[in-house]
Amino acid sequence: MDNIKLLEFCVKNPEKFLDYNYMFVNEDKDLTDYANKTRVIKHKLIAIKETLNKNKSEKIIEQLLGELQKELGKRANYSEFGAFINACDSKIEEVYNDKILLKEVTFLYLDKRKLNDIVPSEWIQALIDKEASRKKGHAGENKLVKILEGKGYVKVKTFKDFDKNKKCVAKFSKSGDFSNKNLKKKFNINIGKNTQGKTLDLVVKMNSDIYFIEAKHLNTGGGEQNKQILELIDLVKNRPFSSKHHFVSFLDGIHSNALINNSKIHKSKSVKNKIQNQYFDLIKALKTRKSNYWVNTAGFKKLFY
Repeated sequence: MDNIKLLEFCVKNPEKFLDYNYMFVNEDKDLTDYANKTRVIKHKLIAIKETLNKNKSEKIIEQLLGELQKELGKRANYSEFGAFINACDSKIEEVYNDKILLKEVTFLYLDKRKLNDIVPSEWIQALIDKEASRKKGHAGENKLVKILEGKGYVKVKTFKDFDKNKKCVAKFSKSGDFSNKNLKKKFNINIGKNTQGKTLDLVVKMNSDIYFIEAKHLNTGGGEQNKQILELIDLVKNRPFSSKHHFVSFLDGIHSNALINNSKIHKSKSVKNKIQNQYFDLIKALKTRKSNYWVNTAGFKKLFY
């Protein structure tokens, strides 16, 4: 398949604003437990505050701090106190393991924050939602595996199964058959040479063709995102050992649309910005390495269907 025409197909079939593969909209199954833990932590803090106000003995304060410390383990990270610990440039694990630090942070919290015993589950869920991006980890590659399995590709874990199936997919691994080291031996490819052993995401077999895929999901631009874009473009620049081997950069998310929808700008003589430079670099790489591809969701489906 012509890689430039496939890119043009991607431009005509852009990413949608909502992709349920990256959405975590259900209420957390442990929300009640988080709320109960937060309530207990609040009661401990209220007890410490009242004890301080009554000028009771240091021994009682230390005892209450010890009780508070025991509550800072499992499910304490979504409490108001846990969030305050983060605001103090610290982590809840550090406070849990350091009684002196716990005392300093607790007294600072009681001085800087208002304290009540109300525990709305909605704001605990809001804190959980705010960290939803951490759940995305392998969402991109899982999405692609799901697409491939829907078209009859078999998910495999060994070279033996990879060799015997005409259409299959495997995930890269740190060890095992699909590690960088073993893939280099089998396919004579050199992945991770300049990236401290960084792996790609998927290896796909379609009859006699082998595709080595890196998947990324970006909804915004910026410094870290630019770095990821450059990594994807560098992958397309790789020279395959065989005409049957292909490097594929997959990018979904709204930023994918912004990057590849530059066909009109490409023909103009206007001043180029960073994203335009990335686009020009991508086009040059695709024209140089005609057996490699850059795809979004629609392009991925077209390539492997």
